[in-house]
Amino acid sequence: MPAGAIVVPVGVDIQSVVDSAPAGSTFWIEAGEHRMQSVKPKDNDHFIGQEGAILNGSHQITDFTKEGANWVASDQTQEGMRLSTDKGIPGAERAGYPETFFIDDKPLSPVDSLGKVAPGKFYFDYAADKIYFQDDPAGHKVEAGVSPFAFAGGAKGVTVENLVIEKYDPPVQHAAVGWDPSAQGWVVQNNEIRLNYALGAYVGTDGKIVGNNIHDNGQMGLGANGTDILVQGNEIGHNGYFAGIDPGFEGGGSKFAQTTNLQVLGNYAHDNNGYGLWTDIDNIHTLYDGNTVVNNLAGGISHEISYDATIRNNVVTGNGSPTAPWLWDGQIQIQNSKNVEVYGNHVDATTGGNGITLIQQDRGSGAYGPHTTTGNAVHDNVIVDGTPGAGVSGSVADFDEAGLRNGGNSFANNAYHYADPSGQHFSWVNTGYDFSGFQTTAGEDAGATISTQIPVAQTVPVGFTPAPETPAPSEPGSQTPPVAADPALPATTAPAAPEHAESVDPASTPVVSTPVATEPASPATAQPAAPEQTGSTAPAPVTAQPGAGTGDGTPPVPAAPDETSATGSAPHTDPHDPGRGLAHCHGGTEARGGGATPTSPVSASSDAHPSWADLLADHGVDPSVASAISARLDGHVDWQAVAGNALQHYAGLAEQHWANHAGAETATPIDHFHHASAGGHWG
Repeated sequence: MPAGAIVVPVGVDIQSVVDSAPAGSTFWIEAGEHRMQSVKPKDNDHFIGQEGAILNGSHQITDFTKEGANWVASDQTQEGMRLSTDKGIPGAERAGYPETFFIDDKPLSPVDSLGKVAPGKFYFDYAADKIYFQDDPAGHKVEAGVSPFAFAGGAKGVTVENLVIEKYDPPVQHAAVGWDPSAQGWVVQNNEIRLNYALGAYVGTDGKIVGNNIHDNGQMGLGANGTDILVQGNEIGHNGYFAGIDPGFEGGGSKFAQTTNLQVLGNYAHDNNGYGLWTDIDNIHTLYDGNTVVNNLAGGISHEISYDATIRNNVVTGNGSPTAPWLWDGQIQIQNSKNVEVYGNHVDATTGGNGITLIQQDRGSGAYGPHTTTGNAVHDNVIVDGTPGAGVSGSVADFDEAGLRNGGNSFANNAYHYADPSGQHFSWVNTGYDFSGFQTTAGEDAGATISTQIPVAQTVPVGFTPAPETPAPSEPGSQTPPVAADPALPATTAPAAPEHAESVDPASTPVVSTPVATEPASPATAQPAAPEQTGSTAPAPVTAQPGAGTGDGTPPVPAAPDETSATGSAPHTDPHDPGRGLAHCHGGTEARGGGATPTSPVSASSDAHPSWADLLADHGVDPSVASAISARLDGHVDWQAVAGNALQHYAGLAEQHWANHAGAETATPIDHFHHASAGGHWG
């Protein structure tokens, strides 16, 4: 315990202790479970958890009655702020309602009527202050989330470390730690942040999220907004599965909006329902360096409607759907962003989507000029796909093809490793090529090599422990999409900050946690390199995905920002990502940096990647959702051929997006998925 620290024992109201102390005090939170503690610190306050200190935003329920087949917990008066209730995924009920309910640390799925209660689901009767459920509570720990945050408020320079922070109910786009961009100069380090309804952590200008384990949060792991932000050495895993919010709107591992000089270094982002690492909306001078991004349901690293960035020395494998249409689900995806240098990365799409992709749509302009895909340089990367006929790298557009073609984008000196090296694994401005055509006809990737040798990258970075398989829900019964059958129990080290929108004044209520203090690493620097020329078109035309967002086969519809999220992001029109389908926010970042030799951590062994079917099943996709989607797609798609993979999720999202933006209930997302259903990329 640091000299002069104020001791905070279990059972004491932490806010009252903070109120009685001067600004800049250090608080030693003793081991044990501190329930329903919500703290608004003063400037430069420092909170340190003793080993075993937990801030828990829920209350434990021990008294129940029985009404027919249902168990009832009475006197439940909590009711949080409802945001983005129109941004739910298909099948999700009460998306945006932050109230959570846990049995043995597993979140149950909310339903909107008493008659729908079943094992694994709960109904909150707000008028009667009752929660109904069917899982027998005898011998189990039953908890209901109550407090909206652990630490929030406008104080500057706050440090939160060495705590376990769990089961808080922040509203959509807000975080249990930091709450929103008002958390300026905050340092969130060496905590475990888990099982919170929306985001785990969020910081603003001069903020640092370092060395945390941020996992199994309902909407997203972490986010940030502002200038000079560092996100380093965090494990960000299994987020985005139980809030019921469309991850294309905002969800998955992380999302950063409107940042300058953001540095995302050495993080391990894996198994999230959405992108692993995502810069969306007016990010500039961004650096992604040394991250390991694995098995996320959308793409790996996505830089969207943003500017200058450097993406270097990352291992990005197995992200996205193996049947991703168009060039969506790139392991590294540059979408309507300019002046991005991508080098020294090991990219492997063997069990995931595509390779390194450049996508241009009509996304308007932002803080630093038009959102065009121009001036991007992709060089000296290792790009792998061990699945014959799969995985494409290159560029596509459904808007201003000439602008993309003449926009100074370039591929050069990359090392390709394909099981079928003669296949069409390349696209340049909507035309598909084999390796020879990509070089000679498109005029791209001079100095590149191609081989049938399949190198394997180390997918669990040094210093991180492979995540254990999450046990199935303790009780049988189906779970709807919003419920995650995923939360792993207390881990150690590494969460980050969630992305967020409009500020909402947080309510007060305390919680608990447990980590160790560490001096955060100093940010690195980087400067983006200037991209090169583009080639011209040639053979096999690549079908431009219609309107990247409409799916009706009509001419491309611009992904114009017709609405913004609470974070201020404009909706994007990617028809295929886990949320690509709902008006969702996008943003991009640019990084700067000089060239480098293609280095990539490669080892002789690889981690087994479960099938997408297994992954989605593990995360509680409800069979009834598949049936509903199947009914819409009957006669168009062989549902049995795709029911086990991510399209089960994506198809519904695309359909919902079509209905929302095209205004017709008869919409079919078939055009968005025709490549996937045909088993190919080139239609």
